[in-house]
Amino acid sequence: MNIHYVWGKADSLRGGLYHLRTKDGRRRRPEYVTEFGVESFVDDECAILESKAFRNMARKTQVVTIPQSAMIRNRLSHVMEVVGQATRLSEALGLNTNLVRAASLGHDMGHVPFGHPGEAWMQGAMKRHDFCHEVMGVVIAQHIERRGRGLDLCHETLEAMMRHSGNLAKEGMTQEAWLLRYADKIAYLFHDVNDILDRLGYPAKPELLQLIDEFGDNQRRRTRTARSGLIIESVELGRVSFEELELGIKFQKLRDLMYEIYPKVIDQNVGATMEKLLRALETFDLADPFMLLALMNDTDAIYLSSVASPSMEAFKRTDLWEIRPYLAEIGKVDLCDPDLNW
Repeated sequence: MNIHYVWGKADSLRGGLYHLRTKDGRRRRPEYVTEFGVESFVDDECAILESKAFRNMARKTQVVTIPQSAMIRNRLSHVMEVVGQATRLSEALGLNTNLVRAASLGHDMGHVPFGHPGEAWMQGAMKRHDFCHEVMGVVIAQHIERRGRGLDLCHETLEAMMRHSGNLAKEGMTQEAWLLRYADKIAYLFHDVNDILDRLGYPAKPELLQLIDEFGDNQRRRTRTARSGLIIESVELGRVSFEELELGIKFQKLRDLMYEIYPKVIDQNVGATMEKLLRALETFDLADPFMLLALMNDTDAIYLSSVASPSMEAFKRTDLWEIRPYLAEIGKVDLCDPDLNW
């Protein structure tokens, strides 16, 4: 594959999906007026950037829990790389970049401690297999941030956040939401190659290494090739897509091979820690213990679980303590209901 040809072809297709661009957003409160009359999605982007949930992602797992090296991504640095991938793609295709950026910034706010293994444990403990970080992020944005008043984000932003991964995609969602799904994958697959294979030195199958090399010999080239492939496929098909033409099929194969590696790298043995935290939060009787646990970051979780008998005094040293006064006032929130029927 001649990647320079792919790059050049993608460059010639600028604005190819402009006619599918989302024009504006709608809010739960129609009377909401943005400051200085800025575009709705710019307002959403600023609201997310200023939120506690956004800052909390700096202490959450991407792949490696509390990495020793600052060069290895955490959840927040992953999010910022998704913003970069999504922004380039949106500008190239002519979509609404402000919507794409807002949804990208918020898409992972709902992650619980220890990433996907923590999420799987929560599903079992809650006996709710519909619990997932995609929905939890929307719950936080609407019902927990700003002392329960929510961030007043547009429906389009919230839906793109919720449908960024898993089986939550559906017909009729915006092209910007589809773009975020692929931008997220482009970001995490290639930065995980960077972190897991290059920095941590995990072995990989020759087939995977060959596929990686087909996209380029470094991360910048690989992501540009993937973006170019997405642009070409999307313009040819008339919708955002990156899984049906040759390069998209190779990308999906690369993803499948990386998913064989993740279980070997990600700490799967989080059950005892999560159980200990839940029992402690139940004794504190401050708010729904599952909600408290879902809002906790990895640093707090590791600290609190390291205490022989977690006490209220220990809990006061966590970041979660700052928001606990109004969590009780919020009352019971269904952590599995995105509440988007408006």
